[in-house]
Amino acid sequence: MRALLATVEKIVDHDVSLLILGESGVGKNYLAEAIHACSARKEQPFVHIDCAAIPHDLFESELFGYEQGTFTDAKARKIGKLEAARGGTVYFDEIAALSTALQAKLLRAIEERKFTRLGGHQNVTFSARVITSTNVDLDALVQSGEFRRDLLYRINIVTLTIPPLRERAEDIPQLAAAFLRRSPRKGIRGFDPEALQTVIAYSWPGNVRELHNVIERAALLEESDRITVAALADRLRDGASLLTAAARDQWTLDQLEERYICEVLRQTRSNYSRAARILGINRKTLLEKRKRYGLV
Repeated sequence: MRALLATVEKIVDHDVSLLILGESGVGKNYLAEAIHACSARKEQPFVHIDCAAIPHDLFESELFGYEQGTFTDAKARKIGKLEAARGGTVYFDEIAALSTALQAKLLRAIEERKFTRLGGHQNVTFSARVITSTNVDLDALVQSGEFRRDLLYRINIVTLTIPPLRERAEDIPQLAAAFLRRSPRKGIRGFDPEALQTVIAYSWPGNVRELHNVIERAALLEESDRITVAALADRLRDGASLLTAAARDQWTLDQLEERYICEVLRQTRSNYSRAARILGINRKTLLEKRKRYGLV
């Protein structure tokens, strides 16, 4: 995260297109908003466009706007999101959701820095910074023909990849404490040691978003002045029970490793690539350990 933020500091005031990559829930939206808020454009609008939420047949009118009378319900001119962004930032969330036809129109607008409202004839210029994000492999989509190579080149002048929460467990206590402070429930002073260890040990498939939701729920349910294990979601307690059983029954490290690998494979439905990432080893090593322990 320090390396990522160091890169952000270098480019925050340079008007280059940014592509933010990361799994669902890692905080891509927050990073885009933070970049805008720390840039010279902070006094101008930040326009968030959720590409997956806007129906494809409405996307052009949302993006470019339209003139009065363009279609039956066009009672007055509508300003599109590109025009509304003016000299600020326009953020395309989950850009991979766009059809190739819409990708072509967006590419032209970005390249020419101008567009025409639907039903209009005059060019409208825009100078907003373009930030995009996705949680899918765009290179793979390019290879399959689902994403335009020229658009990818245009939007990823600088690529920022946010690591999943399971790869930065040292951040979890600070994030959990920050979410607890923002909770609507006041008067809770922190976490008891067992609860905090349980939170750190969990794999967080939903990343920062899931952590936020878990802490907010625990704060609402907790009856004491510190978050306890009892207030945490069942899925976290189930994960902690593995360590509890290991200590109680005095397992060897090999026994603990075998059971942990088995549990990770169960949770990932035997997706070996994903399981290897969670375990912090490569896929070949995971397959060797699977063979060693006789895991099916």
